[in-house]
Amino acid sequence: MRQWTLDYAEKGGYLSIYAEEQVYGERRDLLVSRTGADADWHAVLLSVAMLLAGIVMLDCMGAIAKHLVERYPAQQISLARNIFGLLPTFSILLWEARRGTILGSIRLRQWRLGLARGLMVAVAQLALYGSYQRLELATVAVIAYSGPLFITMLAVPWLGERVGIWRWGAVLGGFVGVVLVIGPGTNMFTWFGILPAVAAFFYANSLVLTRRFDKSASHAAINLYAQAGAIAGSFILLLTTSDAVMPDGSAAEVFIDLGFALLLGGFGGFGVYFLTLAYRRTPASLLAPFEYFGVLSALVIGWIVFNEWPVQRIFPGVVFIVGAGLVIILRERRVSRRPT
Repeated sequence: MRQWTLDYAEKGGYLSIYAEEQVYGERRDLLVSRTGADADWHAVLLSVAMLLAGIVMLDCMGAIAKHLVERYPAQQISLARNIFGLLPTFSILLWEARRGTILGSIRLRQWRLGLARGLMVAVAQLALYGSYQRLELATVAVIAYSGPLFITMLAVPWLGERVGIWRWGAVLGGFVGVVLVIGPGTNMFTWFGILPAVAAFFYANSLVLTRRFDKSASHAAINLYAQAGAIAGSFILLLTTSDAVMPDGSAAEVFIDLGFALLLGGFGGFGVYFLTLAYRRTPASLLAPFEYFGVLSALVIGWIVFNEWPVQRIFPGVVFIVGAGLVIILRERRVSRRPT
């Protein structure tokens, strides 16, 4: 029986499916069995291409959010992302259903947990999109790569997992990198500089909690409840913390903004699908290092669209963050290979 998981926790324009893949232990065991000499490298290369395409799509989504946040509140952009993001999600699910994919029941016993994950995503989106008001696209992406560090930490209280000294050391080194990027004592050390890390924290909670669901729970149901929670959460945040801004200007300008909103949901939905498909085809231990292509992608897109080139700001902190993430990936890969 085939099932697809379409989770959509964007972090600075990309999605850390590696972290989500760890959460579903049974899926990880299935994929790890394909590592080594048995791996089909043609399939691996195709999966890498899909992964990179998904990352670029999500970085494009981040660029659109950064453009829209100049005229609309982050809460409204989050709501638009979640509503229009349903279009690619349902189109993909219907397409898979026509191909004979079993979607499973949409009923979820732990529906409260499913909605709670969506609320966490809504808060994370608010923090992420809000940071675009003052920070460069690449700077937000780099700080948001602290997600794996939070996932490692949160696995201890939420899941009772044991974390060794190597991974704790990686977490510490990664947070040193975050501090270097934020830059205490500089004009960037404001609430806007901390917001991407706040977004990474809430996204990490959402991902770690997926393991609390029953093993029999449908992946499609888990995703749909999360999306419903995200729509409700972003709507509540818009009502309670901001005022909606109606598009003004000429009819052409209104349609342009509507087009950007559609692209926001489209890039987000299809970007997630490509990343999900890549990780379903190939072991996460082979693909996860390529996620750091998102740093270069965000840097280039930010330069082309916004004339940003924050290389001095993100170095050397990005080296600590990426290095810490790679250590966590390698240690997780080694642990998963140990006989049980």
